[in-house]
Amino acid sequence: MSSIPPVEVCKEPDLIDGWWTLDNLFALERRAIFSKSWICIAHSSRFTKAGDYISFEFAGFPILIILGKDNIVRAFHNVCRHRAYTITKKPTGSSLILGCRYHGWSYNTKGHLVKAPQFDGIEGFDKSENGLFRIHSCNDRSGFIHINLNASRIDDAPAYEGTGVFSSQHGIYASNKWLTGWEINGGAFNWKTIGASERNGTQMAPARSHVIGFVMSAFSHTGIDFHKCQTLHVGPTAIIVSSRGYPIWVMITVLPASATHCTMKCDVYTSDASIPEVTSSDNDAIRNYCSRFVQSIEQQYDLIKSTNSPQQRPLLSLLKEHLRLERLAGRKLYPARKEDTQSQSFCKAEQLCNELNEKAKLARVDSADAILDW
Repeated sequence: MSSIPPVEVCKEPDLIDGWWTLDNLFALERRAIFSKSWICIAHSSRFTKAGDYISFEFAGFPILIILGKDNIVRAFHNVCRHRAYTITKKPTGSSLILGCRYHGWSYNTKGHLVKAPQFDGIEGFDKSENGLFRIHSCNDRSGFIHINLNASRIDDAPAYEGTGVFSSQHGIYASNKWLTGWEINGGAFNWKTIGASERNGTQMAPARSHVIGFVMSAFSHTGIDFHKCQTLHVGPTAIIVSSRGYPIWVMITVLPASATHCTMKCDVYTSDASIPEVTSSDNDAIRNYCSRFVQSIEQQYDLIKSTNSPQQRPLLSLLKEHLRLERLAGRKLYPARKEDTQSQSFCKAEQLCNELNEKAKLARVDSADAILDW
């Protein structure tokens, strides 16, 4: 049985140790926040045709988001139901069928299992019970995609009315066009640095920050007023950057990796469908400026952790409540964990699969590496 997490909670003042740096606290955040909160993760215009997908890791959770033939965007855990290996390793792509390269299990855009070699013909094996694990997802009116990793039923919708107001002011809708995107790895900061002043109830940095100006000025179009650049923090880890009256906007999604490191997913969109793809020079420029944006967050993080900046009460409340539930249960609680029960027919087919693997190993000296080379 798992023990209660070694995170110290003080009665006075109301603090949790290691707020900006402790790995044990990050593990608690995975259970208490990321496993049961709505997370703004992408925009629907990122997907244009059936089979378009993105995959990434968020706080250690492998996630796949894909557009179905029915024009519905769905989210799944990016792991095969057979041996829990990754379905797709590419960050972006397009395919109507996604197959695991370990034993060939294949899934369609709805996450349904459509092919299971060596399991077909096994009496009692039901493909419909072995599809990808679904993640709760929904789109708001502005086209932003929100996911919730909680394995239990969820009745509440994302409480992000602010995206509607901001989006209407900046022409951000589901009909927008995705232009380009990339990831910036190795961000040396804690994810809570994003929106820290907002959560503390203090004044946020001016929207005309020179860093945001850099992001927008990367484009060579004329007529943009950098003083009108505005940002919207969509909790817990998304930032929308736009300038009123200008058709280009940027979505920066922070993907927490540990207590002190994050990956930044940057996507550039336009509200004007007539704008062509970003030129090579503009693309290079905006990548450079987004890197500077990451550097500015790293500098803010260094300042926050060195000055013992106050903790954010909304997040602190979530952590304390989850710790209370874990103490009552006498164990760690993992809201995102899926219970995978297997039938007798599955176990029978699995035994057959293991026997075939053993035969393959005897036939090929290098088979161990070959089997896992996916």
